[in-house]
Amino acid sequence: METEVNLTEYIHPKMDIFFVALNAPLNSNNNGHWFSNNLSFWNLLYRSGVIIEPIKDKLQGDEKVFGGTSINYKNCKIGVTDLIRNIVETDSAKVEPQPPDVKRILDILRNHKVEKLCLMHSKVGEAFREYSGISFNHTRYGKIGEYGATDIYEVPFHSASVPNKESYYSQLVNSNVEHQQENKTIPSLNKPKKQGAPLTKAEKSFILPKPGNSITETDIEKGQLRITVDFKDYFPNQSQIVKIKYLGKNHSVGYNYKEGRSSILKVGKDFMNTMRVKPRTRLKVNVQDGKYVIN
Repeated sequence: METEVNLTEYIHPKMDIFFVALNAPLNSNNNGHWFSNNLSFWNLLYRSGVIIEPIKDKLQGDEKVFGGTSINYKNCKIGVTDLIRNIVETDSAKVEPQPPDVKRILDILRNHKVEKLCLMHSKVGEAFREYSGISFNHTRYGKIGEYGATDIYEVPFHSASVPNKESYYSQLVNSNVEHQQENKTIPSLNKPKKQGAPLTKAEKSFILPKPGNSITETDIEKGQLRITVDFKDYFPNQSQIVKIKYLGKNHSVGYNYKEGRSSILKVGKDFMNTMRVKPRTRLKVNVQDGKYVIN
């Protein structure tokens, strides 16, 4: 991981919206401009109504949106920083936030007037829930809590495969999403997170991993099963402890929810040894009464 960050924070005395991403990725850091790998982030801001004109040059988005206000919704002032300011790394799996990273953001909130803090990556949200000492609600996205006079929001990362991402970003400006397709239904933002297999799944069982994938030697060494997008709907939409059962015994294990990539079920090395898991192994998982029965 490189440590020379080439992205300048946009932190204003008063901010209507203050974005906090995870860390500087390589391409944007090389460009010297925020979110400049492509236009994905800027297009999302436009579709959600946060900005009123589209960004056409990915190298000008930060200066227009964070450095100025002319194309921002009602000329609102928008700032941005990364939770971790000394790491350049594109693979977020290699980035682990620490308590001082969260404290730095809280210090900014104490010394600046921030109306809405927006956490932009699952690891940023997890770090705040673990290290900030703030009492958060159980909403996955949208408003999750408060810190003094600041409302705290969490949104999907712009590259995450989350349906209707615009609906969450639009809450930052309390605007209707004028640029969405008229026939797109926006889900209720106050529904609790799913805590088990969804009712839309006709079958309550599946085979891990899916055809074409395999359990790797690294997975076996780490005692983990990767839950790909094909099966993530069977699991909670947040990191938490879940119940599994194998060989007639119940066990509590960690489930690490990941946005835009495989989540991790931390079954442990004992499970791998007991079940004699090899790279070619296929495991049948049955969902029964909130437990994942593995055979």
